Amino acid sequence: MVSVILAVLSYSLQIYFDFSGYSDIAIGCAKCLGYDFCPNFNLPYLSHNVTVFWRRWHISLSTWLREYLYIPLGGNRKGKIRQYVNLFVTMLLGGLWHGANWTYVAWGALHGLYQIVENIIAEHRKKWGAVKPPRHPRLQAAVQTLFTFALVCFAYIFFRSDTFEQAWYIISHSIRGWGA
Repeated sequence: MVSVILAVLSYSLQIYFDFSGYSDIAIGCAKCLGYDFCPNFNLPYLSHNVTVFWRRWHISLSTWLREYLYIPLGGNRKGKIRQYVNLFVTMLLGGLWHGANWTYVAWGALHGLYQIVENIIAEHRKKWGAVKPPRHPRLQAAVQTLFTFALVCFAYIFFRSDTFEQAWYIISHSIRGWGA
């Protein structure tokens, strides 16, 4: 169990350092040629929810997904249900963009579902009125950040797996020890 969890956490670092590293190299090379490129990663693993994660993770890809998929689909201009459908479809297509494998589509679907649930929770909080401020705001922020990181890492299992059988093997072996 511990080795499987460590492997998932290690993959999250590998994928971040890989993507962020090549982006930093491109930004540095462009700077040497007199061009200024915007940063492409902004501490995404310190995000307090998945929506913020996507604002900080692979910013050029996130911007492209928003500008060329989400907004043309209607964005959030045609009601809540349509907004959720547009968000889900955008993330599904974002998964498919990574490769023609159902595990990438599942990865995109998870991120779409995460963001839909976050939006629904935020709407209900507004509807129910102001919530009391937390007694320990730093602790709450830390828990939200860890929870977001855990959700992102869980989705990486599908991103990294070649098949659903591999993904299920990883998931089942990572939770097997919790019940023992």
